Amino acid sequence: MIAVACALLSAVGFYFSLGLGDLWWLAWIAPVPILWFAFGDAKPWPVFFAGFAAYALGATSILRAYAGLLPVPILILAIGAPALTFAASLMGARRVERSLGPIAAMVAFAALWTAFDLAASFSADGGTTSTPAASEVGAPFLIQSASLVGYLGITFLLGFVSAGIALSLRLRDPLPAALAITLFVANAAYGIWRISTPPMGSIRVALIDSNDVMGPTRRADKTAALKDIAAYSAQIANLRDAHVKLIVLPENIVQIAPDWRNAAQARLAASANDVGATIVAGFNTFLDGAQRNVSWSFVPGASRPVTYMKRRLVPVLESSIYKPGPGPMALADGTGLEICKDMDFQAMIRADEIRTKPVLLVVPAWDFDKDDWSHARVAVLRSVENGVPMARTARDGLLTLNDRYGRIISAARTRGGFRTLIGDLPLGGNGGETFYDRIGDALGWICIALGIGLAGWSFLKRKSAV
Repeated sequence: MIAVACALLSAVGFYFSLGLGDLWWLAWIAPVPILWFAFGDAKPWPVFFAGFAAYALGATSILRAYAGLLPVPILILAIGAPALTFAASLMGARRVERSLGPIAAMVAFAALWTAFDLAASFSADGGTTSTPAASEVGAPFLIQSASLVGYLGITFLLGFVSAGIALSLRLRDPLPAALAITLFVANAAYGIWRISTPPMGSIRVALIDSNDVMGPTRRADKTAALKDIAAYSAQIANLRDAHVKLIVLPENIVQIAPDWRNAAQARLAASANDVGATIVAGFNTFLDGAQRNVSWSFVPGASRPVTYMKRRLVPVLESSIYKPGPGPMALADGTGLEICKDMDFQAMIRADEIRTKPVLLVVPAWDFDKDDWSHARVAVLRSVENGVPMARTARDGLLTLNDRYGRIISAARTRGGFRTLIGDLPLGGNGGETFYDRIGDALGWICIALGIGLAGWSFLKRKSAV
């Protein structure tokens, strides 16, 4: 009965903080009940299954957005894999606590959870979409350590703090919680200091989307496509006196056929010249021998748009239709180009920022309605990691402007007809120059070694004591 109660308490915490949950503060204590149970006298298998059930039940929050859209095997994997790795981290920390003590157990749980989080990022289907670190984007002062060691630093902190609280409650010893709180405060203090740096300038940006004006995206229809482009051009024309310098439209507005591609591009190029702003818009078209998901960047006065091809595709929904393109790509003025799911892959984005040193990122996107904030905040983590602000326009999602510290400057939900969000996006140097950009995911590899080392040491010590 205690196992069930602890699993349910943690499951509720995970459900409302991770995945589609948005209670950032709850993520720090959600693991505590099941950790408290794991550090007790229960037998190993009940602990494992309780830990798996707690995380899996919490992870079902994603079904609110993806059930009926993504294939069932992918949904099972998206729920089951993080639950399995959480349960494995739980068991490793339990073993270490019995052999090496509570402080080692805190480190072991944090290291193992972080190690598995790094391993998940190598999945071509998901990348970092399931990372618990994304839960903290709602509190920008707590995620600045990502500029030092990446999103994995936040995962480590979540594990260390929750394990410390659980151990203090279980052992009635204040030391583990005191260490956990000390690290939490140190991280918060660093974050507050970092985000206090004033911006070096700003750029006026307009984000435009209509969930109703789109498609078809699976076949080329010249009349429908040009009608959609005309509708967006009319909205852009309303910005003549808004002094915007950048306009971002959503991903994959409509399919464009090669034989009338020039006509479609000419209309958006004319809009860019009309308002004197760069326009970045997403479409799909046949290019370089394959169907591609692309963004076209229309710079005022330029004869042709700059074409960027999306490199990371949504499994089945996109990968069965489109082929990934090359990259990275940035405009001459330092505007870095990405599309939607590209932002889920920290190693690729880090390599992009190091190579192109952008002053901001522009991200046309297409989300799944209820995952609006859930998916947007994964992209925001990339901003913090690489020190670059972002303008993101998502159909069925959010229009967001965030600074290089992950603070949301302006945001609006996209619903039904046209919605335009205008804001001044703070700028501050170039991306690709953070400490994380220098060391990459070194913390994750250290955690792999540390987690395995502590677990191995605990088993050796147990054998030597027998």
